[in-house]
Amino acid sequence: MRPDFAIVDGIVGMEGNGPIQGTAKASGVLILGEDPVAVDATAARVMGLEPERIDYLAKAGTLLGHLQPDKIRQFGESIASVRTLFAVLPAFQKLVASI
Repeated sequence: MRPDFAIVDGIVGMEGNGPIQGTAKASGVLILGEDPVAVDATAARVMGLEPERIDYLAKAGTLLGHLQPDKIRQFGESIASVRTLFAVLPAFQKLVASI
């Protein structure tokens, strides 16, 4: 069964080796919506990551929801106004967007 609503609590996130051994980072955002793929893709963009480079999101975007920003109806603050760049481990550096 496909979830029909998703909530990302991004008030405080975890960067580096998260979610357990990372460093807490205040982001101050809540992201929610009826398209779980769009919610995760938006959260990735807020963190400075490129959702198309995240394997599970790229696959989910082909069947389960929207990945491309022009297909996502967004309300509230713009991504640029709440973007909080997250540090990633070297193995995941390829996910970082060139902003």
